[in-house]
Amino acid sequence: MQNIKNSLKGIIKKLWSSPTAFCSVASVILILYIESASRHDLFGGIKYVFSHPVFFLMNCFIIAMPLAFAYLFKRRYSVQFLVAFLFFVLGTVNCILLFTRVTPFEAVDLSILRTGISIVNIYLSVIEIILCAVAILAALTGAVWLFLKLPKSERNIKKSIPAIALFSALCVGSIALFALLGVIPSSFSDKNEAYDTYGFVYCFLRSTVDRGIQEPENYSEVTIDEILSSIGNDKTVKVKEKPNIIMIQLESFMDPSYFSNVTFEKDPVPNYRALKEQGITGILSVPSVGSGTANTEFEVLCGMSLDYFGTGEYPYKTILQERNCETICYDLGELGYTSHAFHNHTGTFYNRNVVYKNLGFNTFTPIEYMNSYDANPLGWAKDYVLEDYIMEAVESTEGPDFAFAVSVQGHGKYPSEPVEGEELIKAQGIEDPLLLHQYEYFAYQLSETDDFIGRLVERLKETDEKFVLVLYGDHQPSIEYSGDDITLESKHSSEYVIWTNYGNKHGEKNLEAFQLSAFVLQNLGINNGILTKLHQNYSETVDYLAALEMLEYDMLYGDMLAYKGNNEYISPDMRMGIADIKLEKVSLINNQYYIVGEGFTQSSVLCVNGKKQSTVLISDGVLLLEDCTLQDGDKLTVHQITNDLVDLGSSNEIDFSQPFSESVQVDPSNIED
Repeated sequence: MQNIKNSLKGIIKKLWSSPTAFCSVASVILILYIESASRHDLFGGIKYVFSHPVFFLMNCFIIAMPLAFAYLFKRRYSVQFLVAFLFFVLGTVNCILLFTRVTPFEAVDLSILRTGISIVNIYLSVIEIILCAVAILAALTGAVWLFLKLPKSERNIKKSIPAIALFSALCVGSIALFALLGVIPSSFSDKNEAYDTYGFVYCFLRSTVDRGIQEPENYSEVTIDEILSSIGNDKTVKVKEKPNIIMIQLESFMDPSYFSNVTFEKDPVPNYRALKEQGITGILSVPSVGSGTANTEFEVLCGMSLDYFGTGEYPYKTILQERNCETICYDLGELGYTSHAFHNHTGTFYNRNVVYKNLGFNTFTPIEYMNSYDANPLGWAKDYVLEDYIMEAVESTEGPDFAFAVSVQGHGKYPSEPVEGEELIKAQGIEDPLLLHQYEYFAYQLSETDDFIGRLVERLKETDEKFVLVLYGDHQPSIEYSGDDITLESKHSSEYVIWTNYGNKHGEKNLEAFQLSAFVLQNLGINNGILTKLHQNYSETVDYLAALEMLEYDMLYGDMLAYKGNNEYISPDMRMGIADIKLEKVSLINNQYYIVGEGFTQSSVLCVNGKKQSTVLISDGVLLLEDCTLQDGDKLTVHQITNDLVDLGSSNEIDFSQPFSESVQVDPSNIED
């Protein structure tokens, strides 16, 4: 027995001291854990070995390479621990995210961490948040302690170099070879499938470096000119009619009759179904599954395909931060349209407060500029709040308007157990009661969004102005189901409908999301924009997608040859909200300051000499100032502040002078939290 123990100790000692052996074993163990965690299956890693052995080895090589480089450091135990700890954390985070949404962890998630924190309570309970915080604190404390306590070791360059060379060659060589042979595609049409096939480690690391659009091989002025000549260079200067266009991207919205395994006690979407029967409809292929609203939005507004961008990229977080491009807003602007954007969620999410200006919107009304709305049991603002703001916008201008709204009420994750304040539409066909509850909760959210659609349609029927209403779902809901559980072609299938209040065309046509805006304009006899003409006139040719990729590169990353080297789109001076927030005066009542004005919301904060003060919303015309004494000459402004503490805009400035006491009608029951 002692001999066996000694033999085992000898093997472990040799393993520990051999760079090649240690890095191999450690990387295999880590990949087995990461792939098991991503599949929520104790034996998921082993199954991955047998289903994709080559890609399993590639992921092992990726981890083994930095483990091998650690042998160059005196604190190689500490460095190796940090490498292993980092991959362990990434795999664990991916595991947790896949419990709360259907898409895996990507590098872009780190870039939206600030705004994501503000909605973490929607995905996790208070207890889960506390447990996560404790776990993170404990893990970081333990990592620091181990890093400091692990002993130093002698550097053995002679033994280290062969291992470093081996794993570097295997890592870089396997990735390069698979890319060269096309075994791993240049873009992922389905991220979930890609992560399951090519491995979490490879896909996540690829998402950190894979950005933008690669220059096409034959990119040149000659090629661009050939494309422009083929699609035509005419432009709509005058149209017979300029109806207002309302386009609404509906969060996780879909006709529930597409679920093949679930039946509901009543139809959750009768108004939407009626519009499908009255107008033009069809399947809309979208780039997102379960989340990624901003990318469907990007394709629709810009007419560009995400297939040519980097892995898991959100153009709203990258190139569109600094560059504008052709959009339906600019195309309609050439005909005198004013473009308005609306979102009943925070204005900073996906940096819309910055990007929308580059997309050509004249106004943007996020939740911080909205009043009198309710939230669903998960905390998402209900969609009905969009109705009045959309109508206010189109009534605020003399010319035609393009109103683009992004709804949020139907956002997952959907509760699998009862939550306070919920209402359900009962369903049957699902044996798992937890999953059934998700369907029933989702169906009721659909029904309330459908009620909003119905009320908006009735208002459009009553007006004398002409309207085109375009509705579409951004992606399917984040509910776990297989392809056999739904009659749509794929999980990337959504749906759209085009309806007018002045006589409808009928028909069905399936579209890609990047074709939708051009199709809407085509039905109105409008062809403004290079990409608009490409989609309208060139989509049936064999070179269509290659031409689209070429133009996308040229417009966003190239020399703008399509515009003769000069971007012809100038970002407007976008204003936040439809009406100005006005600060009129200060009233002193019972030693309390009441700030009087117009357009105040729950996000309104009084700033005194540039410093934020504690304020309470009494009504849209009154704020109560707390714990602050004003002095003559103080500069007062009201600012709209997001939950992540971004200042979206402000009112006019007034100078404070000691007010006289006066009567202000303040109903304490109207004070909002």
